[in-house]
Amino acid sequence: MSTAPLAAGVKDIPRDSKLHQKIIEQFTQRLLASQDEHRKSREQAWKDAEDTYSAYIPETDYDALRAKKRKSGMPEYTTITLPYSYAMALTAHTYYTSVFLARNPIFQFSGRHGESQTAETAVESLIDYQLNTGGMLPALFIWLMDPGKYGHGILGHYWDREEFTVTEMVEQPRTLFGMPIPGTVEKKLVSNKVEGYAGNRLYNIRPQDFFHDPSVPVYRLQEGEYCIVYDKVPWVKVQKRAAAGLYYNLAELEGITSDMREMGGTGAKTQLPGQDFTFYGSRGKPTMADIHEFYWDLIPSELGLGASSSPEKWVFTIGAKKVVISAQPYGMMHNQYPIDVLTQEIEGYNVFNRSMLEVLDPLSKTMDWLFNSHMYNVRASLNNMFVVDPNKIDVNSLASPEPGKLIRLKPAAAGEPIGSFFQQLNVADITHQNMNDLQSVSELAQRTLGVNDNIMGSVNSGGRKTATEVRSSTTFGINRLKTNCEWFSATGFAPLAMKLLMNTQQLMSGEKQYRVVGDQRLWGQRYIPINPREIAGFYDFVPVDGTLPVDRFAQVNLWQTLLSNMARVPGALQNYDISKIFAYVAQLGGLKNIDRFRVQVLPDQQVAQMQQAGNVVQMKQNLNEPGQVPGMGTTG
Repeated sequence: MSTAPLAAGVKDIPRDSKLHQKIIEQFTQRLLASQDEHRKSREQAWKDAEDTYSAYIPETDYDALRAKKRKSGMPEYTTITLPYSYAMALTAHTYYTSVFLARNPIFQFSGRHGESQTAETAVESLIDYQLNTGGMLPALFIWLMDPGKYGHGILGHYWDREEFTVTEMVEQPRTLFGMPIPGTVEKKLVSNKVEGYAGNRLYNIRPQDFFHDPSVPVYRLQEGEYCIVYDKVPWVKVQKRAAAGLYYNLAELEGITSDMREMGGTGAKTQLPGQDFTFYGSRGKPTMADIHEFYWDLIPSELGLGASSSPEKWVFTIGAKKVVISAQPYGMMHNQYPIDVLTQEIEGYNVFNRSMLEVLDPLSKTMDWLFNSHMYNVRASLNNMFVVDPNKIDVNSLASPEPGKLIRLKPAAAGEPIGSFFQQLNVADITHQNMNDLQSVSELAQRTLGVNDNIMGSVNSGGRKTATEVRSSTTFGINRLKTNCEWFSATGFAPLAMKLLMNTQQLMSGEKQYRVVGDQRLWGQRYIPINPREIAGFYDFVPVDGTLPVDRFAQVNLWQTLLSNMARVPGALQNYDISKIFAYVAQLGGLKNIDRFRVQVLPDQQVAQMQQAGNVVQMKQNLNEPGQVPGMGTTG
């Protein structure tokens, strides 16, 4: 049972109850269903992708012996793994981040049913505040990296309302019967609760730690019956949520070491390097807890959770040893799981998708073999190979590695020509063509993924290239990545943006001033008051078209040329606000704080109020009249 009053909506489920047993049975069945044979093969592919990403290959016994020889000073070759797949993945990731995260603001919205431009600006400014203050950018960077690495990237979100305790030493007057004593001071520890950030937060989920309904592809997980997220949570955080009335049954959970095999066979497969140990606190109990967040679309009346016969989404928190420590309706208005997925391949039927590293794996291994075999042959050709008669030459002096060696002949070699008992063998480099083959394989890899040399930042060899040739070659590769970006936008960013906005509309309280983002900031408005009424309504995420942002300096030059040409046409500039165009072009050029130099024109009503208060004195109209003598009045 819980030691603190439960929060609103949290249902207490004792561990010895039939409801507890029924929930654990249903959870275990679904966790096992997600771990079918297909997923087990994918887990091995994910592990191989992690090794490829880090350019890691297991060391063989021969590699270990060669490493010992190198440490002792003897020259020995080593096997090299070319990080070509790594370079391709990072190049694609650079393109994705440039397309999605270079927008200002990143999450852009447009009204669906006639919402005003001010409301659209309020929505974008509020989500941009959460993006920066809530630390969402690192999670978005990793989210865009995971599809190329694992085949799909998983991103979770939740609403956070920070409240933390600050204890400080303060000076207070001594008291007697509750009354302060004048002239006396004592120091005391005072604890105050401080409210911090309130808004959405994002977090990344490893594919090994996420389990969804296998009856649907991973990108359609919202259509499945359930999804499960595994996490290793600090015990302090568990206690904090228990103090807030969100967790219970901690007496059964506290002190239990990790044993994920009893949770359905996840075991060490979910462990990251460095997570295979457990810290112990001052009371000798583990400081980490294994937690499963179980999101389940269920009918409450069938399970005994309520009288409703309509499907509802519930979330159960299940700890190690199959202990339910929290259960409550999910209760969000968007009625979707708080999980969003990006998939690398545009594939609508397989449960999981291949990663970029997996597609390149055969070509990458071929490139490794071509390179290493060539280097091995080069090393062999550097070594002198001789045919000698050991009866006539001292072999030990011949095998000495020192330069300028002195080769001793035996008495049997006296008077005989050296060529009769000593001859050097010619060694030919039979792998000289490997490097050309390596280039051919790399070009095949570029055609496979659409990431060519131009996108990587290098120009194709083969003589001088015109600007049109370079631009065309780059454009063809970008078109491939552009399609991926549009797929990411439709299946990942758009659903995420809508859930972030609906969470904010549902849970935001109070009113605050927020910095204006987007085009409206150019019109001089820097801050805008936002409250729940301002962001009410329906909005659509402005999709990403998949193209790279245009070079800003190129845009500045284009504007300069355009304005110069318009100035030659009488009356052409009269239809445009030159001051706003100037502010826009200055912003494109990277100039900041341009609003500091804007002339502020006060409204007539405000000027009249300042004049009545004596803060403004009206200027005399004839103050600078020509020919006027001081003190003699006007000249007439």
